[in-house]
Amino acid sequence: MAAAANAADTFSLNAGIEELAGYYPTYLANGYFSLASTPLGTDPALSLMAGLMDESPQDVARPAAVPSWNTIDYFDGSHWLNRSAPSAKTHAHYRQTLDLKHASLTTSYTWTRDGDETDIEVTSRISEKDANLAAVSLTVRPHFAGLARLRFTFDAAETPGRFALAQMNAEQFSAAVAKANATDAAAGGKRNAIWYPGEINIEAHGSDAARGLLWLRGRAFDGRRFELASAIAAPPEFKTVQAIDDAASESFGLEYEGQVKAGRLYRFTKYVAGAAQGWQGHEVSTQSSAMAARRNGLERFVARHQAAWRELWRSDVQVEANDELQRTIHSDLFYLLENTTPDEPWPVAACGFSPNYFGHVFWDNDFWVYPALLLLHPERARGLIEFRGRYLQQARERARAHEFKGAMYPWEADPATGRDVTPGFASENADREVHVNGAVALAQWQYYLASGDRGWLAKHAFPVMSAVADFWASRAAWAEARKRFELDDVTSPEEDYVHVDNEIYTNLVAEASLRGAGAAAKLLGRPANPRWAQVADNLYLPTAGEGGVYHDFDPSTPHDKTSSWMATSVPMLSIPALDFQAPRAVLEGLFEHSVKAVSRVRSHANQMILVMLALQAADLGKSEYFEDVIGGAGKTDPFLKPPFHVRSETPQNDSTYLLASSGGFLQAFIFGLSGLRLGATGLEPRYEASLPPSIRALTLRRVHVRNQTLDIRIDRDSSGKVHRVQQQAAP
Repeated sequence: MAAAANAADTFSLNAGIEELAGYYPTYLANGYFSLASTPLGTDPALSLMAGLMDESPQDVARPAAVPSWNTIDYFDGSHWLNRSAPSAKTHAHYRQTLDLKHASLTTSYTWTRDGDETDIEVTSRISEKDANLAAVSLTVRPHFAGLARLRFTFDAAETPGRFALAQMNAEQFSAAVAKANATDAAAGGKRNAIWYPGEINIEAHGSDAARGLLWLRGRAFDGRRFELASAIAAPPEFKTVQAIDDAASESFGLEYEGQVKAGRLYRFTKYVAGAAQGWQGHEVSTQSSAMAARRNGLERFVARHQAAWRELWRSDVQVEANDELQRTIHSDLFYLLENTTPDEPWPVAACGFSPNYFGHVFWDNDFWVYPALLLLHPERARGLIEFRGRYLQQARERARAHEFKGAMYPWEADPATGRDVTPGFASENADREVHVNGAVALAQWQYYLASGDRGWLAKHAFPVMSAVADFWASRAAWAEARKRFELDDVTSPEEDYVHVDNEIYTNLVAEASLRGAGAAAKLLGRPANPRWAQVADNLYLPTAGEGGVYHDFDPSTPHDKTSSWMATSVPMLSIPALDFQAPRAVLEGLFEHSVKAVSRVRSHANQMILVMLALQAADLGKSEYFEDVIGGAGKTDPFLKPPFHVRSETPQNDSTYLLASSGGFLQAFIFGLSGLRLGATGLEPRYEASLPPSIRALTLRRVHVRNQTLDIRIDRDSSGKVHRVQQQAAP
């Protein structure tokens, strides 16, 4: 397996020529903009910008693809590199490496055509230190002497025909996707037909040969404005010979030409500056930024970028005696880090910087990604949930439209506007999967528990928490015959079940967020709505195994859909931020219920349910089951797409880059094996720590809680007993 080429290096993922047949692109990002990988590394690649959404009223709002800014093409005297397809015959010694530690992608090979050979190496980086900057550096070493050319272009992204998704019902949607997928036998049932990027309009562009500069301005369709600029650094032997302006393909740039000598190395660097409306520092000229980066040089760019990533990796999740698992942990943490920034109140989309799930914001942001970063990188986690406060007014308006009080957050939110952009075919989710509100509120409370920051609680969290509590208080109905409050007619997280009553997870998350709002009000000396406590104290919580039987929701609705990819919502009770507590006998019963249900769908299950089932197992000290679900030594994780550990929603589908699974996977170690939860005093032991057989020790490096920075280590003594020890981390 290419990813395991060096067992000691848990920060590298590699592809050889043999991996390209099943190649799933990765991407680089810095929370602001992104660049997807391509097999060659020099040809046009997908790039997306945070908050830049195509807002077409016929389609569903989706991330707009900006022109590919990475393209560099090389002409060896007879052929252009980017027109070649990689093969063992023409691209010898091929290797592509995603360096997780330094956030770079390097592709190298020897390109052979008509007897001429050139050693090619291209490295792409998006700066973690300078938010608007990226650089693509190409070196060529010809094995011949003669004329060579290079083209540096911006290339408009290809956009396929649209579906009118905003207007389709579920039946129309299913028929349209089935028809589209039928044209490609390999795509059957994978839903990839709808995961296309949105469109942009280029409003102005130009090039300056004397200054080696390209620039453009544009805007997403019905959306925000953006701009790009590129400053080119070329060896003195190469001069600009012509401007490229192909209106038909919307490709433009500059072409350089020079005489090369055999065996000599020539380096070219394309410095790129990007900005979008709403970004911090948007008023800074991208042209000036790109030219300043060129003046400062590649060495300075790389040094600043790598120093920023070294600082990020000081906080880490480290396992001993399982290198492949460590590599997976590093790849998951890398994908979460590159999708976030400490500078803006922005969320993460369900599938990060990709068009999958239309770039919309789900509860994944609040209960899956955010908790995985909260202790390791609180400054990055904070922005994910401050997004909810930014758009509290939209949530209030949505509650009023549904005739409820308080705030009702969207099932799918537009990251640029906060409005509900759930497509029509998922209307049941939009109206009834109301558990999203509990995740939003409890995520706010978790930040206070971790930080102890009452000022932040008062300014940012309490307005959201109290508004959500008002929603639950108005959404719960009193059942006089049973003398209790109930939550009826909801959609379960196991989404095959709609219009169910008293769904176990929804009721628990509602009760917890009501109590959280009451606790926050008391801390701040604010008045609490008396109905919050009234509903919380009397809300039906179907968790006690009545009659020795556990149910996901009211048993009047049969729980019998064997095609479900979730099987049960009960494992969601182990979500750490929910901090569900019960006697061990109840926890055992809930776990057995979960295992039985999931066993029927294990081969095609959504990984979100499996990682929460692993947490259930960890809470009970069932380390062998934890290892079976997470993946032990020598096991292949079917959710990791080669060669760069891109996570898919299920083993079979192409809904990739699913950050919820990455976040849930990490939470299984940070909270599951450690047995720790956030409580009134900060980080508290809730369960015994545990270790699966293939892990000798687990260290949570540089955990930040209540103005302390801790190292938390879980290991075994000579008798095999597991211990948890925490101490102040080194400065």
